[in-house]
This record gives sequence, structure tokens and C-alpha cells, in this order.
Amino acid sequence: MQTAKTASTAKLAKPVKTHQNPAAFLSHPAAEQYLLSLQELVQELDRAMEALASRTLPAFESSVSRQLALCTRLADRSLQHADQAVQEPGPNVTPAEAELASRIASATATLLALNKRYSALLKHSGDTMRLFAGLFRGYPGQTLHQPPMGANARSWSCQL
Repeated sequence: MQTAKTASTAKLAKPVKTHQNPAAFLSHPAAEQYLLSLQELVQELDRAMEALASRTLPAFESSVSRQLALCTRLADRSLQHADQAVQEPGPNVTPAEAELASRIASATATLLALNKRYSALLKHSGDTMRLFAGLFRGYPGQTLHQPPMGANARSWSCQL
């Protein structure tokens, strides 16, 4: 026996295929915009990884904010067209639509692979930062002047 609350929730919940190619339920112009957004996101992940590798914090922060905007745009497009989803593309799919669906699938696969590399790089960067923090936390901030080794030689050392 269902209560009124669970019955209304059941009416609202629609099963959504999570791996369905958006070209199957988006109009051709909307599918092209979706593809462009995926490609822009791939470029932003590349920029973020380059910024991490070059230790350029402003470029990294800028890229992260653009990633957020792109992900929001992609999610909004998917939600706007979720009601129009079909199970499978019909037999009357044009070659242009099939080609666009293939390009979207390829961009999605590229994005997923790049996302795994980006995640590993972020984890590695976090681990490195934790090591540096531990190293500097133990540094008392004192330097010692070593006695001269030669006539005019001076040497400084740091005790950690």
C-alpha cells in the first residue's frame, strides 16, 4: 500500500538513462551546442592541468571557474531536454545526425579519459602540498653560520 507522499514521489521520478547520447533527444542545433560545450570543457581541463604543472595559481583558478560555468551549462541543457528523451534513435536518423551523435560520443569519451588524468593530477598535487606543509611545519626558522672553510669562504646551512 502506497502512501500519498510515496505515490506523488513515484509520479515525479522519471527513469533517466545516464549514458544516453544527447543527440538522440536534442534538436540538431542544441546537440551541436552540447558538442561545443563538451569540447570547451576538454580545453579547460587541458588548461587547468597546464596551470597546475606550471604552478600558475591565477590561471588554475580562472580555469576552475570556467569549468564550473561549462558544467552548469551542460547540466542545464540536459535537464531542459530530459523530458524529450527517447529510448533509441529511430531508423529515420539522418547521416548528419548519426555523425553528430558519433562526435558527441567521441568527445564524451575524451572528456572522461581527461577527467581521470585531471583527477590523478589533483590528487598528486594535494599529496605534494601535504608533504610541503609537513616539511615547513617542522622548520623552526633558524639558520646557522658555519665556520669558514677557507680564507674568505662563507657557508650557511639550514637545520630541519
